[in-house]
Amino acid sequence: MYAYYNLKALIDRYGSHTAVIYPSGYSRLSSESLAEMEKEAEEMLEKQNYIQACEKYYKISEEIVKALSEHYAPRVMAEVFRRTKEGKTPWTILLLNKAVDEIIENIKWKDTAFESIFRDGWIAAVALHRWGFHDFELTPSSIMHEVKKVRGMIKLVEGILRRLEGHSGTTVSQAPF
Repeated sequence: MYAYYNLKALIDRYGSHTAVIYPSGYSRLSSESLAEMEKEAEEMLEKQNYIQACEKYYKISEEIVKALSEHYAPRVMAEVFRRTKEGKTPWTILLLNKAVDEIIENIKWKDTAFESIFRDGWIAAVALHRWGFHDFELTPSSIMHEVKKVRGMIKLVEGILRRLEGHSGTTVSQAPF
């Protein structure tokens, strides 16, 4: 039941018609939907709608961290399940930060520079969310600087996400409700 509710919430909020239900029962936006969101964020930047672009880039990064957590952050996922059972919000910013650490620990990239790209992308996404979207404290130049880091993170994990979706998730192209 939670998977379908979560899937409906994702589709209602983000207008996506493609999502992946992971073995845990949690729904995540598919890599295809994330690519569409990135395109929308780019269009927002072109129109100088920086505030909404900041939020869009953050959401893409958040979805990446949550999706990778399914496979590379078992300790964090155990905490997410516990919080869900207790009726709490499954994810917090602290858990997302812990997930980034655990993903880096477990994914074993061949080049340690990839770890920095991933972490720097996440930190940039949080800065965009907090200082660009909520507090309006970033200049357009600062936003573009942070966006560049988030783009690096997205590019780094595109193939990983597609591979994971193909092996473990059920892709739903229309909402099952």
